[in-house]
Amino acid sequence: MLGSEAGTRHMAERGKLEPSDAVHPLVIKAGRLSSERSYEFCAKYGVDYPGEATPEQQDEYEAGMDAIHSRIREEYAAEKTEAEQDD
Repeated sequence: MLGSEAGTRHMAERGKLEPSDAVHPLVIKAGRLSSERSYEFCAKYGVDYPGEATPEQQDEYEAGMDAIHSRIREEYAAEKTEAEQDD
């Protein structure tokens, strides 16, 4: 489909959910942990968003997020190593 035909089809299907690719469980876990970290941080310091905290508090937030991402990378590497050994 080209031009306005594609746009018309898109408009006709608005709101319709399309099946998507499977999401790796570690992506879901990283999102959940990041969200929890943000919520807990904001509650602790009484801010709506981490960017509203003091620079020192933001450094603490970033360190926590770095730890989460490091943990997810380690879990992915272990999972990948295990999968390679199974092959």
